[in-house]
Amino acid sequence: MSVLSVKNLQEVFVAKDIARTATQITDPAATGYIADGEVVVLNSSGQVYNAATMSYTTSPYIQIAQRSGNNVIISNKIYGNKLLTYTGTNNAATGQGTEQITHIGFNGTAGSFDVSGLNDFYLTITPNQDDMQWSEQKQKNVTLVTKALVGTSQAILAEEIVKNVMKKYMNDGLPLTAVMLNSANTAAAIGATTATVVHGSPTVTYSGAHSLAVGNMVRLGVTGSGVTANVPVYIVKEVVSTTVVTLTSPYAGPTQVSTPIPNTAHGLVTPGANYGVRFTGKLLPFTLDFFKFKRTNFTVQMKGFGVTPLNKTQNSTYGNGDGRLAAEEESFCKGFQGALNRMTVPLPAITIDSNYQTTLPAVNTTYADQFVNAAQLYETVQFSFYGENLHTTTPSVKMPETIKIFGIYNGAGNQMTAANTGVVTALNDWMASTPSAFANLTGF
Repeated sequence: MSVLSVKNLQEVFVAKDIARTATQITDPAATGYIADGEVVVLNSSGQVYNAATMSYTTSPYIQIAQRSGNNVIISNKIYGNKLLTYTGTNNAATGQGTEQITHIGFNGTAGSFDVSGLNDFYLTITPNQDDMQWSEQKQKNVTLVTKALVGTSQAILAEEIVKNVMKKYMNDGLPLTAVMLNSANTAAAIGATTATVVHGSPTVTYSGAHSLAVGNMVRLGVTGSGVTANVPVYIVKEVVSTTVVTLTSPYAGPTQVSTPIPNTAHGLVTPGANYGVRFTGKLLPFTLDFFKFKRTNFTVQMKGFGVTPLNKTQNSTYGNGDGRLAAEEESFCKGFQGALNRMTVPLPAITIDSNYQTTLPAVNTTYADQFVNAAQLYETVQFSFYGENLHTTTPSVKMPETIKIFGIYNGAGNQMTAANTGVVTALNDWMASTPSAFANLTGF
């Protein structure tokens, strides 16, 4: 469902993953009535636009219509001679966002900790997103590791950093994890065992006898990751039994219980010379119209680390067509700007047609981790134009209006690309016939 924004300058329509069936929007009792979740392009006479028989010549303006529940929402009139832009993209393959990943020291390929100096080691991690909502205050997390403790040991420095950051992740809500890396590019199999681990727990349970000892280094990956230097390592703190050990820091990878880590993805490591730490941003709380959709973004600063390399391996990105972004756009266009910006009590009850749920995909074999994805990535179509409608607040200079359509591609017959009447099909045909002669959107 969509209505105008508070200034009548933007409208959002959300098309569900259904086939194109609508031939009319006026008679619910008649054949071909628009289905719940359908979006159609209407010609100047209010008919479903058909690219085979219609064009700008016969339809100087169009409108967009969407059915949400029992309501049919119709856009402002879009005149072909007042169009400004027409853009769109299919996000199904490339739309998922990414979390920030930063390395200090050894990064899985090269680098090391510089422990040659005489000073203590200070590591500051500052999440940059304003998760407090009410202020611009930032949480600075400082780790101090003394030179007296480290001496010249990269291993001690790496382990202390990981323990401190993971403690803050588990207890204080720091939105990122830390794991230790070692330059040894292999690991010896621990028998034919599998390993069961739970995210945030220091316990590892093997399917058979492990023969590990306190102080041993173990590499814990995921199915398909192998046991190369890019896979995190952990130190055994306690041997609980012949099949169970505990680690010096909580396990930071994905829970692997129903499908344990195979013996090809975990093993005993003979440590290499170089160590590093990988920091990975994690999912932030999201509640529509309360906690905004944000990605963890953090700054790492080092003091006393000499020439230790610091590399941001991957930036945090929102992605394209994420259902959470679509839902926020849809809600805003209904005039609801969020519980923390509009103190309406009780919160307004509104219908959101966007699917803003999340899902856990298959494990990531590159980082031996798992990242939360949007359950739905939407195709996006957007165009702007000068409208003919009066605004609730008349601007001194007439402002262009914008329409955004979020849809789902799912093969032939889908309502976005169905022959002649699909949303993109119809818009491409009409936009090309207008005075601006817009190029067709491709890739849908």
